[in-house]
Amino acid sequence: MLGRVTAVALMPLIPLATACTAVATVRRPAQFIASKAPQIVWVTTADNSQVALLSPRVRADTLGGLADGVHYVEMPLSTVQSMRARQPAVRRTLFLVGGLTLAVASIAAISGGTGAPSSLPCVNANSPQMCPNGTSP
Repeated sequence: MLGRVTAVALMPLIPLATACTAVATVRRPAQFIASKAPQIVWVTTADNSQVALLSPRVRADTLGGLADGVHYVEMPLSTVQSMRARQPAVRRTLFLVGGLTLAVASIAAISGGTGAPSSLPCVNANSPQMCPNGTSP
């Protein structure tokens, strides 16, 4: 039963865990855009200018997208010095999931390991008082 309660308690946290991302350098810009379809990338060109491209697309050897979200621009991929994009942060996600698991396990150990079950009969038959579990002897 405790396993089900723990699983149900953690279900709402799944989107939080998968949301761990970081802006990082993209190694292969053309392949990254084609496979991940990012909403935005930050491009540094050969002349060291930087531009944020919304809805980037690659056609043949050309990178295109909405510069600053306003006007469409295209540039040869050969002029892209570096590209950064939001990507999954695996390490952060693992730390988050591990920390949450440890917290839930600690809470379960603290709250579930004390006291006698209430279904046991009262064994203190010599006392006229109520038993701790609410039954009379």
